[in-house]
Amino acid sequence: MKRNGEVVKSFKEMALDWKVPYPTNRYCNPGVLEPSKIEHHQHCVPSNLCKIIWTLTECHGVVPPQPYYEACVAGGCSEEQPSTECQSMQTYAALCGLQGVCVDWRSLASGQCEASCPQDQVYKPCGEAKRNTCFSRGVVMDTLPSQNSTSVFVEGCYCPDGKILLNDHDGICVSVCGCTAQDGSVKQPREAWEHDCQYCTCDEGTLNISCFPRPCAKSPPLNCTKEGFVRKTKPRLEDPCCTETVCECDIKTCIINKTGCDLGFQPVVAMSEDGCCPIFSCIPKGVCVSEGVEFKPGAMVPKSSCENCVCMDEQDPVTQTNRIQCLPVQCQTTCQQGFRYVEEKGQCCSQCQQVACVANFPFGNVTIEVGKSYKDPYDNCTQYTCTETAGQFSLTSTIKVCLPFEEANCVPGTVEVSSDGCCKTCIDLPHKCKRNVKEQYIVHGNCKSAAPVPVPFCEGMCSTYSVYSFETSEMEHKCTCCHEKRSHKVKVELVCLDHKTVQFTYMYVDECGCVETKCPKRIA
Repeated sequence: MKRNGEVVKSFKEMALDWKVPYPTNRYCNPGVLEPSKIEHHQHCVPSNLCKIIWTLTECHGVVPPQPYYEACVAGGCSEEQPSTECQSMQTYAALCGLQGVCVDWRSLASGQCEASCPQDQVYKPCGEAKRNTCFSRGVVMDTLPSQNSTSVFVEGCYCPDGKILLNDHDGICVSVCGCTAQDGSVKQPREAWEHDCQYCTCDEGTLNISCFPRPCAKSPPLNCTKEGFVRKTKPRLEDPCCTETVCECDIKTCIINKTGCDLGFQPVVAMSEDGCCPIFSCIPKGVCVSEGVEFKPGAMVPKSSCENCVCMDEQDPVTQTNRIQCLPVQCQTTCQQGFRYVEEKGQCCSQCQQVACVANFPFGNVTIEVGKSYKDPYDNCTQYTCTETAGQFSLTSTIKVCLPFEEANCVPGTVEVSSDGCCKTCIDLPHKCKRNVKEQYIVHGNCKSAAPVPVPFCEGMCSTYSVYSFETSEMEHKCTCCHEKRSHKVKVELVCLDHKTVQFTYMYVDECGCVETKCPKRIA
């Protein structure tokens, strides 16, 4: 039978007519007649959940299990989420229940297909298809018609034993049928209660609620004579459901004369004794007033540049504002290092002006006058100079840079220190050791660089001498060789005969010079 009551022979046509939307199954959405593609999973391993169908042997005689087992396996192997295995099992169990066979398959599913029920209901795998409510008592309502007397079992959420559904829509289970009150609670038949200032009762026959307003006593006549008071109707404190007339202050009805206060005073409001209207007056703020400005006690008050004036806590009895106390300014004539106190005409106090630079050293500060220099006592190559431009003093440091010095390249006895003690000088030994670069292919085994690479090398002569030493009473020999002083490793790619490439590392000379070495002993 279709929704409109039409009886049709096609089970498929009837089923599609009763289709409703379901969020996890797109085939239940309106407009989708049937799955456009059914995927077959030949190599899918059936889950233990689907295998439960084969344990329900009591139902196999009335509902063949094979089609539902295959649907369960296909649902479990499908990429659609969530899996439809539980739906397949639920469908098979429902068909068994329609044939009067009770199967409790969820207890065998190890919690994979748990059923959830409202708080006051319990799950039953084989409940009755007939569901009575308080409004259908004594009337048998078969949810599924049957042509014979075979029992029909339906799984679902039921009221616990000894309770019955209150109605068809709330899902509330009650021990005794009654009325559903405004707050959702269940009232017993003939029970009376008060709600929203009404008396309500539960009708025993119809289980309907009837309410009527609660009666209230009338308030006596009232006249409001005090200034600012008016009559108002408001809920009673002891009984908010009933109202009473009271005299209440309404400031909007008052005639208010606001008074402007002078500087140093503030308005205050007081209530009249015979009413509720405000009365304004001015009282002192407890501040000082000078040149149209208010000052709090303890604040400095600007007066003469040669006086320090402070607002006091004492009140002047004549003006009713606080007194102002002034004292002569005490000038600060002590200046920090590098500054000097310079008096200026027309000023009560002058300022310290900078006259020199101050250099900070670990042993203390040193004053350096403009145009003069000071040498760092711990560094002969550093000198500090003080300059002044447009009143701005600058302390600059000059660091003398010495030329590279290698005592091995000096003629013995010619090493001297400059007059400022910063640099060493000497007479150089005659030599021509220098760094040259040649381009060449690098060959290693059967591999060779693709192009010539730069290969620096040291070349030249260095001085060697012999001189008699009066200290050791023997000849002193000195030998120097043209040698690399600084170098680093460089990688280059070599190509082999089999067209493979390998990495080769060689030393790249950065600097050459004469380096002292041990002279060979003379053979007698």
